[in-house]
Amino acid sequence: MIGRIRFILVASILLLFGLVPRNGSAQSEFEIMPEVPAFEFGEDLTFRAVLQSVEGVETVVLFIQPRDEADLQVFPVLMDSSGNLSLEIDLRESPLPGFADIRYWYQVNTTSGDSYQSPVYNFSYTDNRYEWESLASEQFTIYWYAGDLAFGEELLNVSLAAVRDVQELLDVFVPEKLDVYVYDNVQAMQAAVPGAGRYWIAGHADPIQEVILVTLPPGPEQRLEMERQIPHELMHVALNYTDGHAYSNFPVWLNEGLASLVEQYPNPEYATLTGNAFESGELIPMAALCQSFPSDPQQALLAYAQSASFTQYLFDQFGKPGFNRLMAVYASGSSCETGIQEALGSDLESLEESWQRAAFARVTLGIALRELLPWLLLLLGVLAVPLSMVGVVIRRRPARREYE
Repeated sequence: MIGRIRFILVASILLLFGLVPRNGSAQSEFEIMPEVPAFEFGEDLTFRAVLQSVEGVETVVLFIQPRDEADLQVFPVLMDSSGNLSLEIDLRESPLPGFADIRYWYQVNTTSGDSYQSPVYNFSYTDNRYEWESLASEQFTIYWYAGDLAFGEELLNVSLAAVRDVQELLDVFVPEKLDVYVYDNVQAMQAAVPGAGRYWIAGHADPIQEVILVTLPPGPEQRLEMERQIPHELMHVALNYTDGHAYSNFPVWLNEGLASLVEQYPNPEYATLTGNAFESGELIPMAALCQSFPSDPQQALLAYAQSASFTQYLFDQFGKPGFNRLMAVYASGSSCETGIQEALGSDLESLEESWQRAAFARVTLGIALRELLPWLLLLLGVLAVPLSMVGVVIRRRPARREYE
């Protein structure tokens, strides 16, 4: 919602200064004949067009805007004496969001100080590095390039099941149309997400473009990863779609924790990670996971593991009604620590302590036994001498004779 409001405000300001074309504002004396933009995904983007008349033209600029996003990019356009317009953009320096519907238009500035805008044109900025196969249902379109039709059917079925799981867990909405793109390696997926940065991230959800990206390398665990990653990313989309701008106010531990709850096969490393961290006293305070996760890969993985475990504990304690209250409170703007107190009636630190007692009871018992072991061995050593003497006495005691 905030994004849409920002768009309206920015668009209004641009309209005021003549930077966004109004309906019917294109002028016939400066008619522009555009070609379809050509691009190599993530590398370069080329615009070409022909301006029918160059008389009185001083400069031409091009405006680019991903649909539903307020940010504009503005570029000067080269023009020759015949009215041929051209612009080449290095997408590594000026990236565009992948899989977005891109709006663009030209502005002609005259020597007399007037400006004229072309109609708004559109093109879809999709990942054209691969030859995608596709399979669609009423709600999902699945794209993949490594695998057969049966693989695509699996993806579609898992996606449909994930919708049911997400909506059974929480009162959230899922977009009527979603695209799911499946890569076979992390590097390929991350190249499709400008600024992804963190190399361990294997999935991405873009609620604005209504797109999910996942990484499913071939192998025996591919189906397990499918049923883990797709529900996880779908939950991110549903939370954003339901709460709009308020989604950004959710604590990161809650955002990732809820996404983990719908995974059919949770990460098997999580229990070991959290158990070891608890034993060594290296758990990350949950308050430190409200705004962001650590950049260090191992610490980030621990943050995901803690968030999954803590959120599962809270869900076990407070159920769906409690989490609906929690999301509503955060959606209203409450801070991380204030919101949980308002919704669940207990502060974050107390709930964190309760979670640790419940989640790590066996670890605590193991620690206690290890700490007691030296004393138990010492006690056994102390008792060993008297017990051995008793045995000797028993062995030396003459046997009782029995008389008839």
